[in-house]
Amino acid sequence: MVGKIIGFSLLGLFVALLLFMLLRTLLTKKPNIDNASYTPHDIDLDRVRDHLIGAVQIPTVTLSDNDQDGSIFYTYQAYLEKSYPKIMAVAEKTLVNKYAVIYTVKGTDESLLPCAILAHQDVVPAPEEGWEVPPFSGQVKDGYIYGRGSQDMKSQMITALEGLEILLEDGRTPKRTMMFCFGHDEELRGTYGALEISKYLQSKGVRLEYVIDEGGTILDGSILGINNKIALIGTCEKGYADYVLEVEKDGGHSSAPTRRTSVGILSEAMYKIEKHKRPTSWTKPTKDMFKALAPHMNFGFKLALVNRDILSPLLKYVLSIVSPFTNCLVRTTLAPTQTSGAHTPNTLAPVARGNVNCRLNTGETTAEVQKYIQKIAGKNVKVSVLEGYCDPSPVSDIDTDAFRALSKTISEVFDGYIAAPYPFIAASDAKHYYNLTNCVYRFTPFEKSIEDGNRIHGMNERQSVASLELGTRFFLRLYENTCF
Repeated sequence: MVGKIIGFSLLGLFVALLLFMLLRTLLTKKPNIDNASYTPHDIDLDRVRDHLIGAVQIPTVTLSDNDQDGSIFYTYQAYLEKSYPKIMAVAEKTLVNKYAVIYTVKGTDESLLPCAILAHQDVVPAPEEGWEVPPFSGQVKDGYIYGRGSQDMKSQMITALEGLEILLEDGRTPKRTMMFCFGHDEELRGTYGALEISKYLQSKGVRLEYVIDEGGTILDGSILGINNKIALIGTCEKGYADYVLEVEKDGGHSSAPTRRTSVGILSEAMYKIEKHKRPTSWTKPTKDMFKALAPHMNFGFKLALVNRDILSPLLKYVLSIVSPFTNCLVRTTLAPTQTSGAHTPNTLAPVARGNVNCRLNTGETTAEVQKYIQKIAGKNVKVSVLEGYCDPSPVSDIDTDAFRALSKTISEVFDGYIAAPYPFIAASDAKHYYNLTNCVYRFTPFEKSIEDGNRIHGMNERQSVASLELGTRFFLRLYENTCF
């Protein structure tokens, strides 16, 4: 009898929990976004295309240090100043740390905090071998502009400037002061450019309404049960660290190997690190992302995500295995990327080294992850962290007018695409601006294929000419919604 009572009680609790989950799901509705007032502005696509071609043709390769000759950046800035006469006629130019630059367009309402539009002038090197066209030719082929920097990120810089140029050509004047902040070493973490710009603005007592930089992308929502495109807005950045694993053993000839070799010990350590992943966790940006996306999902996905707190262990497991993208949303990633040993094939290496590249989730630190890797690798392996590491950035506010305006702009320009916050998994100059505002957002307003995304930093980098129209409209409308 007692067993039956317990059984029925447990069944009743299960049914009640199920009904609670169903009710939560049914009550989760899509937000209403009114796009009726938006009328797309005409864009001279040929002009935008030609401006990007000219920008790509100037080889602004990142300097290894700030003492190198960076006069190419002055050439590039002169090109921008010639290309955008309306902006430059009213802008104040400030050089920072030699090659970084700020173009400030004053607004008419001094009570409004300025906004900052970021982009980086520099590009990674591009040896010609393997390219279909010379990497700094800016050649147009099959509807694409080919060249280093065409995606990363001169297309975003050009469309950002183009949007304001058009509004000024229309005879309009911004109410909010607008700052175009262009660093010159983002590809080397922005310490000479963006960081120094940020310090300069702070020294002048500047506070910003918002910052927007490259970052979030547009994805097919079907991976999450959404019958629409998703426009992801980065509200933070994962941390970055390279950990070096080093094993020292007696060298010698490979014909008489020792019981354990340095390469063997290193290989075992790398295997264990790859196998023993960091634990999954829900961070604020990931929770914010799924909260924003859940109302748009089909019933099954919505049921799971609305009830994330109840189904947490199962959900984290599923997300960790369904795709590399969803896996990196819920954990710090540990990726073995390099190994080295002896210089000849018949020699026992006295020292073997390997590199593990890590992207740290919000809430973790480089010291904590180093300790974890050391524990996994074992006492015979020395683990150190290379210079240039950084902990995860702060997480930006999303309950702000700026974030709402950014989301609205995306929905208007991209015809109803769903905007959602997320943790940006790469790095950008934006991380240096949290001393000026907590509204630091990352969004790249171009749709691209996975194949084209993989061309960034690789061979045959290219940008679709057609995509420049929506990119320009995005910035133009963002300015209308926030600055005019």
